Amino acid sequence: MDMHVQGARRESKSIQDGEDFVHTGPDTLAGRYLRRFWQPIHLSRDLKPGWSIAVRVLSEGLTLYRGETGTPFVVGHKCAHRGVQLSAGTVEGNDIRCPYHGWKYDGSGQCIEQPSTPNSFADKVRIKSYPAVERLGMIFAYMGEGEPPAPPHYPLFENAEGVLQHMNVFYDHNYFHHLENAIDEAHIPVLHKLSPYEQLSDEVPRISAEETEYGLVQLGTRSSGAKRATHFHMPNMTSWGQHPIYPEETAWRVWMGWRVPVDDYGHRTIGVMRAFMPASAVPVFLEHRKKEFEGLAKFPPVNDVADAVLAGKMRWRDIQMRGPGTDMTLIQDRVAMLGQGVIADRVNERLGSNDVAIVLMRGIWRRELQALRDARPLKQWAPSIPLATSGL
Repeated sequence: MDMHVQGARRESKSIQDGEDFVHTGPDTLAGRYLRRFWQPIHLSRDLKPGWSIAVRVLSEGLTLYRGETGTPFVVGHKCAHRGVQLSAGTVEGNDIRCPYHGWKYDGSGQCIEQPSTPNSFADKVRIKSYPAVERLGMIFAYMGEGEPPAPPHYPLFENAEGVLQHMNVFYDHNYFHHLENAIDEAHIPVLHKLSPYEQLSDEVPRISAEETEYGLVQLGTRSSGAKRATHFHMPNMTSWGQHPIYPEETAWRVWMGWRVPVDDYGHRTIGVMRAFMPASAVPVFLEHRKKEFEGLAKFPPVNDVADAVLAGKMRWRDIQMRGPGTDMTLIQDRVAMLGQGVIADRVNERLGSNDVAIVLMRGIWRRELQALRDARPLKQWAPSIPLATSGL
């Protein structure tokens, strides 16, 4: 039996009603809940005017295209005529034309031309479409029902002086692994002992967590009393601080990362980092980052190294340091997260006192999914991003 299917069946049999976090299709509780929020689906820089691509988000195939005026649009994956992949067609103005028989759709999904069809009935043909907006160099889509909420704003990222840099990385396991990993600071001194996290690796902190207006905050407290905060934002975003690496940086870097399901067996981390520095220091910082990436390119790819460890072809202790950035942590996190399986077995876990943030996050999710199932009011989450402070 395919291991993906086997894992999914085990999870669905084991969970309690209303607790199914991992399945993301439009007819699932988690899928319906995630669709109530704007989700980033692509980086703005990677979609030029007049181009279209096929994307898969929340177990649903879509066409993302940018009109010749620069406006992004999200419509269905296939032409309504014969089911041809629409992204292979041609962008014309703010519309897209199927390559097979030339049926043309506007950004709302309405068919507006059927050149190969006598007695055209274009006005009766419509494919799905979703609202799209751009924020902070990312294209967001709203895939829920009814009018979308106002797109979120993040003043800390929009107005601060410094540099914005982006990420869009695919992971071949369920998105919920990544949400839990991000708020599990207790693993850093163990898993990331050989990494750029030297300031966080001296001891295993005592973990505490509390619900907030945006989700929850997890605090890792050291014996000295120093604390580090990691913030989880409902339903699938985390923000965190990273100590500065280069001398021109004036404060801890701040990250936002959404764990956006592709389907139940894979997801993308799409997000943005703000590095703080005066405008005069930006060219120096960008040169440092360029050299950092050039150095990393000389090493084997992250996934190849992690997969070799999981396959027993490389020992954990033989992984080499890979420069000043966080590339090393990507290897280590992949070993841990994929080592749990494509869909984790949460039924047979033995959680401890330092897992309080994970327990709290699951409880919040469970509460909201049960309310959605029962058509009860849902908590309205604030989009605020707290200023990252290390305390270290």
